[in-house]
Amino acid sequence: MEKRDITMDDMKDMLHMKVDFLGALCAVVGRAKEIHENEALPETQPLVDHKAKTLKRRRDESVPKPKPKRRKRRPPLPLLAGNPPLPEEFQAAIEEMALVKNGAATEAKLVIQKKLYHTDLSSGHNRLSIPFNDIENDFLTEEEKQYLLGQDEKKKKLFFEVKIVQPSLEVDTVKLCRWDMPKKSGKTSSTYVIRGSWNAIVKSNKLRFNRTVQLWGFRVDRELCFALVKVPRNRAA
Repeated sequence: MEKRDITMDDMKDMLHMKVDFLGALCAVVGRAKEIHENEALPETQPLVDHKAKTLKRRRDESVPKPKPKRRKRRPPLPLLAGNPPLPEEFQAAIEEMALVKNGAATEAKLVIQKKLYHTDLSSGHNRLSIPFNDIENDFLTEEEKQYLLGQDEKKKKLFFEVKIVQPSLEVDTVKLCRWDMPKKSGKTSSTYVIRGSWNAIVKSNKLRFNRTVQLWGFRVDRELCFALVKVPRNRAA
């Protein structure tokens, strides 16, 4: 085969071919990179600015959170207008109790007026609560208060057995004791409670939730007694 000298025109043609090849190669590489980026990060998915997110979280943490509001204590149920006296039928029942004992009865004073809650009517609780803060008139002597703070030999709270005139005007015997319940704040919530036959009184007198009642205190021959009055619905506060 006969050799031929490479001319200047041949070198130019070869150079042009290399340039065209490199251009095509760059175009293919660029297109492949574009496809790869589009598949790795769709246009619909925004970039996450981790630095801005971190700064926002630190800023939120630096702002003091508002303290939870303390529940306001429900104010005592307002008394009926003019604080009416004990109904006449209860007065008659008290006088009869005094006659039976051949003694005298003191004037009845309102101890508490309240609406009955679920815990006052629950058979599992079997008690009527008389919170200290809601008592209208003091009904115990200092000696009786001290007695209710004590315990018996079995470490059980001491109590009084007290006669009570029910709404039906029947007389029953209940137990009066004191409960002291510690709170998370470290303080103590104290209440007197009527127990014993309270469940039977609820059932026989058809006491219902949210019904307003009054508890009156009086003494017959110095012995503490109670009268439980159901306030008529059209007169309840």
